[in-house]
Amino acid sequence: MARKKHRTVPAAEVYEKSDSFPPMPTAPPLSPTRMDNVYPDNYGPPMHQAYHVQPARANYVPDQIARFNVIKPDRLAKRHNPQLYTKRGCTDVFCCFLFFVFIVGWVIVACLGVMWGDPQRLIYPTDSEFRRCGVNQDGYYNLSKRPYLFYFDLTKCISYATALGGCQTTQICVEECPSTYFSYLQLRTASASEIQAKMKSVVYCTDDVDKASVTTFQALQALVQKGKCVSYTVKSVPVLQRCFPEAIFNAVDNVNTVLNSSNSLDYLTRTFGDDVLIPQDIQITGQSSEVMKSVVEDQPVTHKVIHDLSQTWWQTLILIFAAGILSFIWTVIMRLLGSLLIWISILLVLGALGFGAAFSWIKWNTLKSTGAIDDYSFHPAFDAYFEMPTTWFVVAIVTSVLLVIFLLVILFIRQRISIACALISESSKAIGSMMSTLLFPLFPFLLHIAVFALWGTIAIWLASSGQEVCRMKETNGQIYNTSAKCDCTAKLAGCTYVGIEKESETIFWLQVYNLFAFFWLSCFVTALGDIALAGAFASYYWARDKRHDVPTFPVIRALNRAVRYNLGSIALDLSLSPSSKSSNKAIKYFLMCLKCCFWCLEMFFKLLTKNAYIMIAIYGKNFFSSAKDSFLLITRNIVRTVVVHKVAGILLFLGKAMITLGMGILSFYYFSGRWVVEGVPKVELYYYFVPIVIVVIGSYFMADLFFDVYEMAVDTTFICFLEDSEQNDGSLERPYFMSEKLLEILGTKNEIPLHTK
Repeated sequence: MARKKHRTVPAAEVYEKSDSFPPMPTAPPLSPTRMDNVYPDNYGPPMHQAYHVQPARANYVPDQIARFNVIKPDRLAKRHNPQLYTKRGCTDVFCCFLFFVFIVGWVIVACLGVMWGDPQRLIYPTDSEFRRCGVNQDGYYNLSKRPYLFYFDLTKCISYATALGGCQTTQICVEECPSTYFSYLQLRTASASEIQAKMKSVVYCTDDVDKASVTTFQALQALVQKGKCVSYTVKSVPVLQRCFPEAIFNAVDNVNTVLNSSNSLDYLTRTFGDDVLIPQDIQITGQSSEVMKSVVEDQPVTHKVIHDLSQTWWQTLILIFAAGILSFIWTVIMRLLGSLLIWISILLVLGALGFGAAFSWIKWNTLKSTGAIDDYSFHPAFDAYFEMPTTWFVVAIVTSVLLVIFLLVILFIRQRISIACALISESSKAIGSMMSTLLFPLFPFLLHIAVFALWGTIAIWLASSGQEVCRMKETNGQIYNTSAKCDCTAKLAGCTYVGIEKESETIFWLQVYNLFAFFWLSCFVTALGDIALAGAFASYYWARDKRHDVPTFPVIRALNRAVRYNLGSIALDLSLSPSSKSSNKAIKYFLMCLKCCFWCLEMFFKLLTKNAYIMIAIYGKNFFSSAKDSFLLITRNIVRTVVVHKVAGILLFLGKAMITLGMGILSFYYFSGRWVVEGVPKVELYYYFVPIVIVVIGSYFMADLFFDVYEMAVDTTFICFLEDSEQNDGSLERPYFMSEKLLEILGTKNEIPLHTK
C-alpha cells in the first residue's frame, strides 16, 4: 500500500509571521512546534497574514517516525530521539506471571532442601559405623577431636563397587593422618614393649579394640586379618577431611627420602616379608619407586606453581589489563581501518586462489609435457600422488572454479560489503560515545555467579537431605537392616545411629527442578544483558543529533525499561534448548544423526531470540511480535544479513586471535627470560609456562568481554539500519537517521541533513 503523503512546508524555505499586522487567533497544531516557530505539516499562522521568507532549519519534528508510537511528541522538541519516547507497556504478562510462579516454586524447593538437608553430612565424612568425623552427637558419640577419615586399605576403594556401596574397607575417624610408612610385619620379632609403643603411635584400630591388651605379634595379626586393625600406613595428607597418600599430590620426592625405608612399602615388603595384605607402592601412588628415584627435586609441583604465581601475579595482571586496552584500541582500529582490513582480507583470498590455480595449471602442464603417468595404486609415500598430472589437473580445476565463484560473489555483494564496513564504523562510534557499555558486561557476569551460587547451594542442601535413622542393637551386639528402629533423640540404651534414609525419587525430581531453574535463570540473565545493551545502542542510532540527543546513562535507562516493561519477554527465551539422552541404542544413533539438525535449529533460535530482543528494545512490543518483525526483516534482507555477520565475524576473529596470540608471545619472551626490561627485575621461575597460560586465557576472556559488546553493537545498528531504510524515505516527514556515509552508499539523501557528528 502506498504511504500517504502530507503536504509540507517547502524544504528550501519557511515562513515567519510579520509583526506589522495585529495578532489573530490560530488553531493549535497537531504536531509540536519548535522554539524557532518552524511549523510542521500544513499547520501554522493564518494564511492572510504577511510572511517573510526565512532559511529552512534542520529541526523539524514529524508526526510519525518509522514505526515508533511516540506518546509525548512535545518532548522531541527537547531531545529528538523517538526510541526514548515511544509508547511502551508490559509485554508477555502471562509469561512473566509463569516465571514468577516458577521462582516461587524454586524458593519452595530451596526451603524443602533447608528443612530436610544438612550440608554437614556432605562436609563431614562418616566412618564405617555412620558416625560423622569431627562431630559431637550428644548421647551417642563424640568425635569432635577426630576430624579426619582414615581408610584401612585405600586400594579397595578403586573399584566399581565403590560407586554403588561405598569404599569396601574399614574406615575410622582419627585425630591425625599417618605421617610415616609402616607395615605391621615389622613387628614380627618385636618385644611386647615395642609392640605397645607402635600400637599407641602408628597402628590404627577400631574403637572396640583394646590396644593395651595387644602385646604379641600373633594377637595383632589376628586383629589385622579380622579387619579390626590396619595392616599398613603410608605418609598421608588431609584432603576434604580424608586421608590420602601424600605421593598422589607430590609428583616428585627427594631421592634420599625415597631411599629411606620409612618411605616405601616395596622396601618394607622386601625387608619384612609379605602376607598379601600389604599393597605395592604403585597401587597406592600410581607410580613405582623406580620412577620416583629419577626425580631429584625437593619441592612438590603444587608448591612450585604457587611460588611462580606469587612471583608473577602483578606482571600477569598488567598483561591481562594490557589485553583489555588492546581490545579497546582494536575497536578504534575497526572504526578507522575496518574497511581496509576487510578488503585486504578479500584480496588476500583472491590472491591465494589465483596463485593456487596458476601454480596447479603450470605444474600439470610441466608433468604432462615430461611424460609423467598416473598410477593411483597404493603408495606408502604420499608425495608420489603429487607427481601425477591428473592430481594437479583436479586441483587446478577446483581452485579455478573457486576463484571464479568467489570473484563473482564479491562483484555481486561489493555494495553490501561497503554497507557492512560502514555499519561497523558506526558501531565503533556508538561504543566510543557510550563507554559505559564496555563495563556493563560485569553486571550480568556477577548475576551469573549469583545464579550459579544459588543453584549449587540448593543442590548441596538437597543432596544432603534425609532422615537420620537409629536402630536397636541385637542381643549379639550387632545391628542389621531388620533391627528395630528407635528415636534418635530419645537416647535409649542400645539405640545406635546407622545412617540417613532418603526419599531418592523425590530428591531426584527436586534436583531436576533446581537444574532447570539454573538454566532458565542463566538464560534470563543473558537476555537481560542483551536487551539492555541493545536499548543503549538503539538510543544512539535513533538520535537525530548525536551530539545532543543521545540520553545520559543510556545503559541504565535501557536496563530500567527492560525491567519495568519486558520481564515477561525476557523470561520467554527460546534459546533454552536442553538436549535429550537415552540408553536405547536405536534412539541414541537416531539422535546422533539429527545432531547437526538440532544444532542448526538451536543456532536459528538463538539468532531469532537475539534479534527479537533488539526489536523489543527499539519498539517495546511483545516477544512474538518482535520475533516475527525481526524474522521478516532479516528474510527481506538475507544477503545483507549474511554479509554483515561474516564481515563482522572476520574482524572480531582477527581481533581475538591477534590480541590473544600477541599477549601469549609477549608473555613467553618475558617470563622465559628472553626479553629483559630495563628497570624491571628478572623473575626466576620453576615453570614459566604457568603465568603464560594464565595470561593467554585471561587475554582471551578480556577480548571476548569487549567483543561481545561490539557484536551486540553491530547487530543492533544493523537492525536499526534495516528498519530505517525500509520505514523512512528521506523526506521531511520521514527522514533517514543513518549516517551520511550509509546514505552515500545507498545513493540517497535527506531533504534536511541531520547532525551526525
